[in-house]
Amino acid sequence: MHRETDEIDLREVFQKLGSLLKSIWAGITGTFYMLLRRWPLVVLVTLLGIGVSYLWHQSKRPYYMSSLTLAPSALRNEFFADQVHRLSLLVADGNWNVVASDLQLTPEEATNIKSVKYISIDHVRTPEDSVMVGSPFKVDVELYDNKFFAPLQGALLGYFKNNPYFAKSTQTKREQLQATVAKLKQDIASIDSIKQVAVALKGPTNGFVYGEPLDPTNLYKQSAALFETQAAMEAELKELETVQVVVGFAPLVHPSGPRLKIHLLSGAIAGFVLAVLAAFWAESRKNKRLLRGA
Repeated sequence: MHRETDEIDLREVFQKLGSLLKSIWAGITGTFYMLLRRWPLVVLVTLLGIGVSYLWHQSKRPYYMSSLTLAPSALRNEFFADQVHRLSLLVADGNWNVVASDLQLTPEEATNIKSVKYISIDHVRTPEDSVMVGSPFKVDVELYDNKFFAPLQGALLGYFKNNPYFAKSTQTKREQLQATVAKLKQDIASIDSIKQVAVALKGPTNGFVYGEPLDPTNLYKQSAALFETQAAMEAELKELETVQVVVGFAPLVHPSGPRLKIHLLSGAIAGFVLAVLAAFWAESRKNKRLLRGA
């Protein structure tokens, strides 16, 4: 008895499902034939959408997109991200006077900037509970003038270096390195003096200076180690900058956007949707007139 009930219930479910699919198919085929009957209207409105999107594309200024890869000194990357974000807000707001002042440009030159964006490079490899310090990052920019990439690169470097906190931190690090190098030079000079005394000593190779045992071999090792440390710090001092360029902007020749194909495709889709709605509206009016005539 239960099996018969279950079989009847399943038949009803399949019948309802079949009716639903038939009604959907009937709606699709009906819409298709209706569009065929109204094909002049469909084509006209679709072409109108494409034409409007083409005019919209032509009204927009072409822009060029490129990236600048930078390597900061021992500063938190969040600080650089905040600096770029501030500049991005000013550009989006159209506050060209402040943008020009920050980048040391003219307001006319500042209007060439369409957008500025900070891109983290090592965020995937950095644990969530850690802080990125001195990690390379990118600055993506969009410009209306492809000849403005070189001036903007120098302006961005100056923008970072002129930050009071960045400049103070870099200067403090520079002074620390300079003091350490000066101390190393003094130590090396002292050891060299002791080595000269050791060479001047007569008698056994190992003597005494001020009552202390003298080992020339150890003196040479200490002097060499200090010299290597001094050379490394002097090299670090030469390269000490708030931020350095790793990869500069690529001066593109062809615009990055707006893309004509995307505009035309969007216009065609929008025009076709409007054409379908217009065809339904025309078909509805026709059916109403037929009902009134009957």
